[in-house]
Amino acid sequence: MGWRGEPTTSELKNPERNISMGAAYLSILENGPLAGIKDPQVMQYALVVSYANGAGALLRTFSSDRKKAIEKINDLDADEFFEHVVDNHPAPQAPRYIWKLQQALDAM
Repeated sequence: MGWRGEPTTSELKNPERNISMGAAYLSILENGPLAGIKDPQVMQYALVVSYANGAGALLRTFSSDRKKAIEKINDLDADEFFEHVVDNHPAPQAPRYIWKLQQALDAM
């Protein structure tokens, strides 16, 4: 899409542009710092936490080495990943994001 820099307030208030930028950011996370997570549900959880709080904050709860962090994540199922976030993520709202995502998916 070719955007550079921080989005302006008016861009964020434009629903079409906001959704496009959010989708692009999710793609960057999925194909960048979170690449290698194998379980699709764990990937969804990792994406929602990383979108709100940064991928680095999430990965550091597993290891300071990205590759080792991904390996540890891949040893967990979705429930174990959620519990790890509850117990270890520095942002107290992180588990709530996962819970809200799961509630929305269950309602579909």
